[in-house]
Formats: sequence, structure tokens, C-alpha cells
Amino acid sequence: MNGFAGTVRLAGERLVLRPFGLDDAAALIEVIRAKEDFLPPNFPTALEAEPIAWFLQEGVHKVQHFGLGVHLAVTERDTGDLVGTIGLFKVDWTHLTSEVGYGMRPSARGRGYATEALCLVSDWALHVCKLFRVELRAMVTNHASIRVAEKSGYLREGVARGAERDRDGANRDMIVFSRIATDPPLSGAPCPHRDGASARLVAGDEEGRYQ
Repeated sequence: MNGFAGTVRLAGERLVLRPFGLDDAAALIEVIRAKEDFLPPNFPTALEAEPIAWFLQEGVHKVQHFGLGVHLAVTERDTGDLVGTIGLFKVDWTHLTSEVGYGMRPSARGRGYATEALCLVSDWALHVCKLFRVELRAMVTNHASIRVAEKSGYLREGVARGAERDRDGANRDMIVFSRIATDPPLSGAPCPHRDGASARLVAGDEEGRYQ
């Protein structure tokens, strides 16, 4: 089963979530040069033209092709500028579950973009793709991401002790959040469709790196 079939385009009040493409090469090169730390771990980190081109044309789309997840570019609706990424991973179509991860560029933080993107992709996953549960994990010290999760309608379930190993080699506790298909919809944030939808959200602080 693959509920991610077809081209995905989710439009909010200020953002458009869409597939990555070769036109994103310049922005990705800029991100790599600046050593920005918001990208998912499987994204290119070296300034090599051919691998970057292959990744944007083919590699980034493989998880969606096989129904294992989806990576979407988070772009400003008015300018088209790349401001972040968001994606679903650890998808289990037997149990209809998934995790969500996201990251915003340093220049785009503090503007409510992560909240808008998370609401859009979560509602799409639960009500269009027909997943039942989307899980989100945030490090206990990542207070900005915790706020984003809470503002996006995610419920705190508990703490997964030592669930993530950080760059220093220490295992850190993660707060586990989730939204499920039977949760009440957020006020002012209607379910998105592939042809776009409005999302009325309040700007606030943003998270740091991708998680």
C-alpha cells in the first residue's frame, strides 16, 4: 500500500509544501556552504554537482515511490524561497502509523512557519493519506520544537528515555507527542488537499535543526 502516490502540493496561508526538484539546487548549495543544520540526515552535505542533481531529481523521491515516507520542501508562498523541509518517515501501512520530522532555515525561524507546515502535513497524512497516527519526538531541551508540537495539536504522551544519541555521543531523553485521526481538528486550520488549502495560524518561535 502507498498512500503517498502522486504529486503532493499542500498550500497554506503563507507556505507551499511541494516535492524537491532540480530548481532547488542553488538553495541546497547555499545551505551546504553555510553549514546550516536543519536538513534531514540523508540529504547531501558535500558540494558535488552530480550527486546533488541526482538527489534532487531521483534520490529524495525514492522513499515516496516505495511508500516508505515523503520529503517535502517548505517554501514561501509569495516568493517560492526554500525556508525548510518536512517529511514523514518510519511509515507502517499495516498499523497506519508514521513519524514526522521538520527543520527550518535559521533565517526563517521565529515566524510560525514550522507550525503551519506541521499542521498542513499532519492533516494531510491523517485525513487524505488515511494514516491513523503521526508521532513526533522532540528532545527535552528543545523548547521551541515542543511549543511547535503543542501549537500544532499534538498531545504529549511521555518521555522516551535515552532515545536519541546526540553529536557528543550521549543518549538524550525525547518527549513523545502524537496526533491521531480521531483527534478534533484545530480551530482555523482546515484539512489540506493536494490542490492546496488555507491554514490560519499564529506566528511564534521555531525549532532549530531537523528532528
